[in-house]
Amino acid sequence: MLMRAKVLGLIFLTSIVLGACEGTIGGGVIANGAVPSTPADGSTPDGRLNVDTGPGVFGDGVTIRLVKVIDGAGTVSFGVPVPPGLNLGDVSSIRVTHQPSGALIAANIKEILATRDGKGARTGVQSILIQFDVAEMEGSQTDVNVIWRSSEGTSPSTELTSFKSEQVSGPSDESVNTAVRTIKSSGGTNSLVETSQAKKTLFTGREPRVLATYPDGFLAQTGILGHQVTISEAAKPERAGLTYLSKAIANFTKSAMHDDGYALNPDPESVVDPVADYEGWLYDRCATYLVAYTHTNDTNTLREAYRTCSYYASKINLSGANKGIFSGKTDPDSKYSHLRGLYVYYALTGDESALAAGTAIADLWLNDPDFATPYAAGHIRGKDKLWTERLLGTSFEGLYYGAFLTGEVKYLTQFSKMFDTAYRHITGDAATLATINPGIAKAFPPQNCFIHTAEQQSEGNADQPWCSTWMSELTIDALLHYQALSGDDRVDEIFIRLARYLRDVGSSYMKGDILRDTFLAPSVCDSAADGEDRRMLVPLYGSGVGADGKRQWFGEYDDFEHCSDATALTAAAIRALKHQGGYDKNALAPFKSEGASILQLHHEFASCAARTFESQTRLRRDPAVWASKDLAAGVSDPAGFIKTNKIGFPKYNLAPMRKYSWWFNVSMLQFGLLSEAGVEIPALTPGAIQPSGKTCK
Repeated sequence: MLMRAKVLGLIFLTSIVLGACEGTIGGGVIANGAVPSTPADGSTPDGRLNVDTGPGVFGDGVTIRLVKVIDGAGTVSFGVPVPPGLNLGDVSSIRVTHQPSGALIAANIKEILATRDGKGARTGVQSILIQFDVAEMEGSQTDVNVIWRSSEGTSPSTELTSFKSEQVSGPSDESVNTAVRTIKSSGGTNSLVETSQAKKTLFTGREPRVLATYPDGFLAQTGILGHQVTISEAAKPERAGLTYLSKAIANFTKSAMHDDGYALNPDPESVVDPVADYEGWLYDRCATYLVAYTHTNDTNTLREAYRTCSYYASKINLSGANKGIFSGKTDPDSKYSHLRGLYVYYALTGDESALAAGTAIADLWLNDPDFATPYAAGHIRGKDKLWTERLLGTSFEGLYYGAFLTGEVKYLTQFSKMFDTAYRHITGDAATLATINPGIAKAFPPQNCFIHTAEQQSEGNADQPWCSTWMSELTIDALLHYQALSGDDRVDEIFIRLARYLRDVGSSYMKGDILRDTFLAPSVCDSAADGEDRRMLVPLYGSGVGADGKRQWFGEYDDFEHCSDATALTAAAIRALKHQGGYDKNALAPFKSEGASILQLHHEFASCAARTFESQTRLRRDPAVWASKDLAAGVSDPAGFIKTNKIGFPKYNLAPMRKYSWWFNVSMLQFGLLSEAGVEIPALTPGAIQPSGKTCK
């Protein structure tokens, strides 16, 4: 029996039994529909015990809820990441018991991921896979305790059943309910009427037949996805200025899952086919759903993650010339080869398909002749060869997680070599840059970014300097994990320099269109009275300092869509400045310190991101909000009126599909990063700098 707190003694709580509900199949099994979620505020009225006997650690154990979601289960199987600081050498002390009785369960327990030191040597247990006979469940729902150190009983050590076995998992359709609507006019009243309904399957993945869900905050505290926090943590007063991001991931995830509360219009623009329109798999959709679940603790988001991750794993080529490449894209493209999501998915399920796919991706980046291998050797492949920050982030991720997924040191060695080059790339002098990027006719001066040419970015000419700093945020997760592993403070320097570049070169204000100014020298006034037309700072898609020492500018109208990305970089830089002890140093007018300047930069980008999410929120797409008088104009042409007003489309706009991941995959780290830095943002305060020589109201 686990305890909520030692002073409370033994508390027996009554489990809630799931009653009959829509979507229920025989035997109380819940099909591909809603499953009750754990309260987001961390409370446990349902009998789940959040065991926390240490600072931020489920120190004694964790209570896992098991729910039958697909009929026919023979074996309960689920993964559990081990919280940091427990220092478990092996699985021999781990026990599984019934909650609340404490009766021992005859469970098989296996280590599937290990913790490692900076050289890649195993140091302990990272994640375990637990299996036992489904007969141990009491009806359709059971809570079990996973106890880290117990002297009670023993666990059998028989061979575990494959995740792909029909005893463990089953097919799970990614489906959407659609409805064709028209406008009916009767007795002077106009109403929307559904003329036909259909259920459309977009793709088929797999998920466990018995779903394991985790107490609110558990996955965040394990650190398996980095510096994550829960909704309740994000809502604290010291973070109130960032609640927009917490709300946005919850809302936009619903639309990404086709869960808007109504049947969607079947128009291809409303229900995008993720197989034919493959771009949604860019920026690691698998990881993004897992991040969303960790933050919201919404059970259906976890199921969506499992469907998405298992399907993605099935589309990674395991052999041949395109080994490690996502086959869902019509032409081979290594920037679609993501490993972070598959790594965490494997930690939670033990799905061997994720292990195989992840190993193939790690091998891809280990042997990649076009990007990773030459960069690990200290240089870009050639003056006219592709080099982007996006590929840098994706290859870092593939190599780092490949080392921990497989236990093979070779991936970590390759990562370290690439990191060495990246550090020199962003900090080196002119001679160093000439070695890293040889053959450039007019060398660009050293600057606080991974400077290369627009030609190498496939965006322009060889004489144009190019840095895409919002793409650089894709390096953050792997670099943070590497720093925690190795203690390498060079990671801090990279983040600080990228933020300096954003501040000094890589951003401009926008008011109607992007202006050719900078954060420290705005060309227009800021006024809250301007409303939707208020000035906002945006990260530029491309920019750089040319051979003549002058800033070159390659902004695009939709750069505001990347403000959320930029906040991940500024948060990482704030934390890095605190680590280096430089946060309160180096005054930069009008700021008293460099830390203050980067914090204000964060406020500007966060304000831009909040406005972006607001602009992409389309509540009038909900058919339920259209009154009779609103529909009168559409009676003569219902189909055209419905199409024009996008009635029945998703409420939270995610076109193009890749936005979902570029918005949230990395930016959600900022809550934890700023908390670790001890920096509070109780409210967003953009507009701290006004144009010199102008009178602003």
